[in-house]
Amino acid sequence: MSNSRISKKERNLIKGAIRRVFSRSELRQEVIKRCIDKDHIDLTRPRVKTWCKCELCGTYIAKSSMVVDHISPVIPLDSSMEEMTWEQMIDRLWCDISNLQGICEQEHALKTKLENKLRRENKRAKLKSRSNK
Repeated sequence: MSNSRISKKERNLIKGAIRRVFSRSELRQEVIKRCIDKDHIDLTRPRVKTWCKCELCGTYIAKSSMVVDHISPVIPLDSSMEEMTWEQMIDRLWCDISNLQGICEQEHALKTKLENKLRRENKRAKLKSRSNK
């Protein structure tokens, strides 16, 4: 994705557009459907009609709050988006359903924070190994 005619801002806009398309995909809907618990009722939140169960912590959450997460991240921990082609990004986004999980926002935030930390560490290690050469 290193086309010099596409600015960093434009690259991020394209990435966001591709992710928005995925958010409406049949694949994502299948994962959400897998997490729905038709028997769960929460009388403290009567407006919520459809409940899902987080596949990591087991917490019940409103369907509208369900996050579909890639178990193996779309952008690998040891590389960056700039090192990928658009086709690779799309292939990793529309992956096999076994690589997707329906999780709550709290679990997703924790997982994302850990992945970003690992990316930063990998980036530092790459820079250090380059400077030692």
